[in-house]
Amino acid sequence: MSGQFTTTADEMIAFANRIGEVNSSVQGEIQRLNTLVDEIKQGWQGQAAAAYQQLQTRFNEDATKLNQVLDEIRQAIEATTKQYAQTEEEQRSAMGTGGGF
Repeated sequence: MSGQFTTTADEMIAFANRIGEVNSSVQGEIQRLNTLVDEIKQGWQGQAAAAYQQLQTRFNEDATKLNQVLDEIRQAIEATTKQYAQTEEEQRSAMGTGGGF
């Protein structure tokens, strides 16, 4: 059937791990950016500084949301992987104990 795909528990675990790695990398880059901005803005005053601070605040809020979403996706994949592995084991056991054809 078209539109279907196959996977294994190992592939799903690897994907969840990769999402975690990417998320950590993104969060590290954001932290480095915030550190740099904090150093620069110490001497920055006026309307432009205030406008930038508002923009930086929104960016940080969005970055937090991204972090949460990526972590939720990772957790969902891990939960699906556990269910997948459990179902596979149940099917394997059923086939091996006379439940098969």
